[in-house]
Amino acid sequence: MRDNKNFEEFGRPFAASDVSWKLQLTNKEKTSGLAVPYLDARAIADRLDAVVGQNRWKDEYKPWHNYVTKKEQKFAQLCTIYIYDEELKEWIGKTDGAEDSDIEPIKGGLSDAFKRAAVRWNIGRYLYRFDPVWVDIEPRGDSYVIAKKENDRLTKLYNDTVIKMFGMTPAQQNFVTGQKTAPQSKQTEEPAPMSNNATAEIPVYEIKKIKVEQSDKGMRSSMVLEGMGRKYNAFLNGSDERLKSGTKLINIKAQTGQNSYGSYAILNSYDIAA
Repeated sequence: MRDNKNFEEFGRPFAASDVSWKLQLTNKEKTSGLAVPYLDARAIADRLDAVVGQNRWKDEYKPWHNYVTKKEQKFAQLCTIYIYDEELKEWIGKTDGAEDSDIEPIKGGLSDAFKRAAVRWNIGRYLYRFDPVWVDIEPRGDSYVIAKKENDRLTKLYNDTVIKMFGMTPAQQNFVTGQKTAPQSKQTEEPAPMSNNATAEIPVYEIKKIKVEQSDKGMRSSMVLEGMGRKYNAFLNGSDERLKSGTKLINIKAQTGQNSYGSYAILNSYDIAA
């Protein structure tokens, strides 16, 4: 079987807003603990939808094993995430498992198995390279959680670590292969603002990557544009045979929006540069 063609897209970092932190252990005094980052199942499903499409992946669960502790019987689940390979014309699956969790045992076990199977596809695998970090904690019910005052520090730590790993922030990585949310921002003249200098050159954006696919609402083109020293994700409702890798666009008018992968633009009009 050939290599996973979606490996790079799956492996790109998530926005800090998609990443949560959990305690691995606490000190004896219950004043601090070691925290590690993790993804929830929703963010993983969003990544699968964005990269391969909603109808080209599915998950399947099976009982794994069970055992008896001094207090109760414990169960474990196996999750297989299947992705449809257009070239091979078959479903390819990757499997991993997890035991039922202490909170909402069955639901938690299924969710953990899903997350671990996603790592097999390279989704969120980079999070395992994070070092645990000491944080202040506070009581909640019969257990302890990360203190709210740590949120800003953890967000900064996450973004700084991603920059060290990938050379840029998740927003700069800025990739989307499918539209996830309707644009929420105002209409703008182009993906990046032009200079106020009246003598400034007209910005030129080169198509670095383009994909045309059929959706429920018709043809749609998704592309990566590069210009003004940045890369942008852009979409076009429909297709244009003139657009291909290397094509340069000017006079872009577009709607811009923001989702968990960063900013994107939906093209309304443009001109092909000479």
